[in-house]
Amino acid sequence: MKAWPEFVPRLVATDIDGTIVPHGGTVSARTRAALQSYVERGIDVVLVTGRPPRWLPPVVEATGLTGPVIAANGAIVVDAQSLEPIEVSALSPGHVTEAVERFSAALPDAIFAVETPGELRVGPGFERVRTAGRREGLTPDEPPVTLARSTEELLDVEDIIKIMVLSPASDPDEMLATGRAEAGHVVSVTRSSIARPLLELGPQGVTKASTLTEYARRRDIDQADVVAFGDMPNDVEMLRWAGHGFAMHDGHHEARAAAQHVAPPVGEDGVAQVLETFLAPRDTLTPTPSAES
Repeated sequence: MKAWPEFVPRLVATDIDGTIVPHGGTVSARTRAALQSYVERGIDVVLVTGRPPRWLPPVVEATGLTGPVIAANGAIVVDAQSLEPIEVSALSPGHVTEAVERFSAALPDAIFAVETPGELRVGPGFERVRTAGRREGLTPDEPPVTLARSTEELLDVEDIIKIMVLSPASDPDEMLATGRAEAGHVVSVTRSSIARPLLELGPQGVTKASTLTEYARRRDIDQADVVAFGDMPNDVEMLRWAGHGFAMHDGHHEARAAAQHVAPPVGEDGVAQVLETFLAPRDTLTPTPSAES
């Protein structure tokens, strides 16, 4: 078992679901206190999530964070309080059309939805499948979605920041591999759902890591001074990029392979445990046994 690194970061970047929010749960008092202890010291703490802006308010309230939030896997940066966009990286219409065509050919049962900065628009059959099964914790009561009657109507909207693809008959990881092979040169292909065969497609080359890199550059924060936490394939690039990347102990195998370190499970306040250790006196450093193996 290795000890966690001895340093105090200048930037803390954390995923939400499965990282600071247990699936179906909420942000614990311990995790909120740990995050706020960094804010009080003037250290940047940034939420970096696959969630769209409309899913952020309960998490912002639970964490007490007030700065920018990197959302939709890096495709949009919003103000935490107003949800007003600060930066938007939309997919090009040509790439949207080509990606949908490629997935329709590769996965005959594929159904689609698209996210814009302020709207979820779903194609035929998507809403019924989307609302079935387990729901993430800390999600708001959503306004009615826009129901499109055809693929053409679905895609007839500006500023698409994310395409979602559901294939009910697919295995989630096999679907991810297929998606990368078929359309990885057109769009960014990833997944964040723990068990559902749902892929998230963003602008090609745009990831949590690419947007976080620019955030750090503008604040003159070196990569080595960044600690990042995540649990799913959409966190892989961020975990690799950060000077100190921590995958959650119960996270996806791709996230664990990408990270230099492993944090205790989300249900044990793993992010809080690591952050507390960084600020603790060195003679009290006692990593939890489950943290590294």
